[in-house]
Amino acid sequence: MVTDTAPFRNPNYHEATDLPPTMDFERLARVTLGLEAVVQQLAKAK
Repeated sequence: MVTDTAPFRNPNYHEATDLPPTMDFERLARVTLGLEAVVQQLAKAK
């Protein structure tokens, strides 16, 4: 988990209604790509 703000973005978080149709997969993909870029940059900084 990158942040602890999931309940603010998805009211279904950890509820019975927390199912794939309630997810924003487009946003999730953008965040994942951004995190990958950050990790790559941090790896190069060593």
